Amino acid sequence: MSPAEDAQPASIQTILQSYLALYAQQRWDEWIDLWADDGVLEFPFAPKGRKSRYAGKADILDYMKSTAARMGGRIKSEGLEYFTVRPMQDPTTVCLEMAVKGRLLETGAPYKQSYISIIETQGGKISLYREYWNPLVSIDANGGREAWTAAFGSPAPEEGPA
Repeated sequence: MSPAEDAQPASIQTILQSYLALYAQQRWDEWIDLWADDGVLEFPFAPKGRKSRYAGKADILDYMKSTAARMGGRIKSEGLEYFTVRPMQDPTTVCLEMAVKGRLLETGAPYKQSYISIIETQGGKISLYREYWNPLVSIDANGGREAWTAAFGSPAPEEGPA
């Protein structure tokens, strides 16, 4: 590669490939380097009592590491049912569609979660990862809201009176 090519920001496809590989290997300290310093991870359909927005590398990294630790040994992934990257008009944005299938190790209950994610980049880094998923799939597979919250919930900060 020439010095000029090295100076070019990574394409969103390259970023996404690295994101998925590092995520699958849980190499969080390398994975977070794909993010802009002020990047945002959002879960618009997060159930009540679960934080839906993580801002900045430190907040995102803390969430990912703690979630991976809580999930460890709970779900056996059997792979992706589908995985589609849809380009957008803006070359710095993609829509990712995928479904993960697996089983809960404790109960053997099936687990199939579908996701739609909008991923935006700026300067070769992820600036926004907005993930739409159905929390009821996870809640039901884990035996209800109370069991799910105990296992996976990331409680949102207490909110004061309105």
